[in-house]
Amino acid sequence: MLRRRILAGAAALAVGALSLASCRSRTETKPTRQEAARKLRDLERRLAEKQATPPAAAPPAPAVSSMGRSGAGAAMEPEPAPSTEPPPASRDESPDAPFVADDPVELGPPGPATASARGIVMNTVEGKLMVATLGALARGPLSHPTPVHALPEPSGPFALVRGPSLSEEFAYWISHGSLVRRKLLPHGEPGPLEILARDALDGTRVGVPLSAPGQTLAKIPATVAYVVRPTQEGAPFLAKLWVEGAEPLLLTAEGNGAHSVSLVHTSYGVLALSVQARMAMTPVHARQIRFSAGHPELGEEVVTWVGGGIQPLTEMAVLPHGSEGLFGFIPHERSMKEFGIARLDIGMSPTMDTKATWMLYPNGIEPAPVAAGHVCGEPALLYAAPETAAPESKQELVLRVLGDGPSKSERLATARSFYFTSIAEVSGGALAAWVTDEGTWAGTVRCKTTPK
Repeated sequence: MLRRRILAGAAALAVGALSLASCRSRTETKPTRQEAARKLRDLERRLAEKQATPPAAAPPAPAVSSMGRSGAGAAMEPEPAPSTEPPPASRDESPDAPFVADDPVELGPPGPATASARGIVMNTVEGKLMVATLGALARGPLSHPTPVHALPEPSGPFALVRGPSLSEEFAYWISHGSLVRRKLLPHGEPGPLEILARDALDGTRVGVPLSAPGQTLAKIPATVAYVVRPTQEGAPFLAKLWVEGAEPLLLTAEGNGAHSVSLVHTSYGVLALSVQARMAMTPVHARQIRFSAGHPELGEEVVTWVGGGIQPLTEMAVLPHGSEGLFGFIPHERSMKEFGIARLDIGMSPTMDTKATWMLYPNGIEPAPVAAGHVCGEPALLYAAPETAAPESKQELVLRVLGDGPSKSERLATARSFYFTSIAEVSGGALAAWVTDEGTWAGTVRCKTTPK
């Protein structure tokens, strides 16, 4: 059963990649079904190898260590160079880490997972919503098992797709070509499934308004953004804005496209950010949205940054910070020989002069998941990167704090590959979720000092 679920999820991911790639120009190279089939065969082979291995008396402890300023934890600089630091030390040898990382727990097979203050939220193929609830965080300087309870039984089946997007009240996601949501209640089962639009693109993520902690924000109705399913072959992907009580509104300006879309809750309304993945270049578009009597009014669309070509499954992680700070993080090829994360200092009033700094990886990976959030009062990234420059290198999951002082990071897990990551600030620390080729995991980190 587990084998069938993993292969079904991998098939969904491969189909999603093919669907996203179809929006490129007819003159550009598209992934083939043979490539998707090859990836499925490779995953099936790895699963067979795992099943053929006799089980050990006890599962091995997860590999955890402090990255310091080495490896994937190298500092972001305008002109970075490959790290020459020695291998990272173990977690016990990292007294300068701003948090204590607890031992992760496996929740089940690979599936759509999103971290929240409630716990890990997952949606099933049939449209059910399940929450692996978060318990009380431990205290003290030593690591403890992550206090996330098991998923309710029966759980699943899950597809290997992006997790639901969470607002204060609702969980939104794309299901069978429709934008849907369920209400998250403080106790008991989630509310009934609501179908909000029937023209959504499977395999994409819904954009909900994100906000920085402690900021004064405009009052807005329930608002999300989503990518629309093309009505004909070769047509570009477009984004729409869904607002409670109004018809969906086309968000993408004429002549542009959108493979992923994010929203930021601001003092004036909402800022929409979209990424247009193309073979030759990747423009990032920004558009301010104000509300009058509950109805959205779109401002002019601005191209804030243009990078080289990226894969259609690549998303930009968005992180508002303070009253005017807004960062975007895109896993991206910097050159023919360099790959890493481009950090875009977009700000709440985007212009065409966006500054970009880079954090380079030892080698490129695909997918290259990255999530952004706040940990212990500081902006932070949760991302996967190869351990070494070797083509078949294992990958590591790194939590990196981006404070005003020297950046600090710690490795939370290793795996053959990571598909998706998510992180949410909770009282006393943060909760992370990640999806590998073998399962869905959760891990907590705890602040050593009182958050700012």
